[in-house]
Amino acid sequence: MSEQDHHERRPPRQTALAALGWHRAFAGLVEALDREAFWLAVVRLLERHLDFNTWVALVFFDHRPPRILAESDEDDGADETLFQDYQRGLYLLDPFYIDAKGRGRSGLYTLADVAPQGFTRTEYYQRYFRRNIVADEVQFNCVLDDERTLCLSLGSVAPFDHDALGLLALVQPWLLALMRQRSHFEALEEDQPGPHPWHPRQGGSLAQDAQRALTEREREVSQLMLAGCTTKEIARHLAISVETVRAHKKHLYAKLGINSQSELFALFWQDRR
Repeated sequence: MSEQDHHERRPPRQTALAALGWHRAFAGLVEALDREAFWLAVVRLLERHLDFNTWVALVFFDHRPPRILAESDEDDGADETLFQDYQRGLYLLDPFYIDAKGRGRSGLYTLADVAPQGFTRTEYYQRYFRRNIVADEVQFNCVLDDERTLCLSLGSVAPFDHDALGLLALVQPWLLALMRQRSHFEALEEDQPGPHPWHPRQGGSLAQDAQRALTEREREVSQLMLAGCTTKEIARHLAISVETVRAHKKHLYAKLGINSQSELFALFWQDRR
């Protein structure tokens, strides 16, 4: 290799300095793993290279509501009341929650990866997502065990572009490793409210009133309907036939004495804890 080729292949000084700054920042996150401000430090580092408006760190559980560990404050556009409503039942309609509990996979996922066909027409989208996230969301999932998935979600008022998604994919390996280590310093098992009565796989009837004693499968169908899934999407998700899904819909509507999905959501919201 000639001397000229050697100099042409050498990284520019600015690139080297930028890399040095990134490595120093990463070392700072490792140092902050056991500190209260860890999640804020992660977000501030990402904000230097990426535009987003809201964020939340939380844990998805199999049999109870998610636990929010840290989140944007009101100055960032977040709404504390909406976070409370999320934990009281709206989590069941979150496409990221449904995907995480159904597939149990670690990685970086976009809204386009997980949202069902009718997501933007759902009450969840109108009452929570559009008001709190606005346009787009990405999420890092770190599966801790069969029961828990640690997540970091970033919300934006504008869709994440290819450059932003490329950067997020680049930082995914080290961020997931940090999240796994951080889980050892989080109080994940503190007392929390119980699950929404419509939460699947919790046993018992939907409510004390026999008119609302939906079966386990009917709860699952109700959840996916309210999340915006079509009949075919529900069938694929539950590995049952389209005809079976239609039968479940007919039975649960009859049990609840309703005729529309808006009425179904009204009962779902009425039963939140």
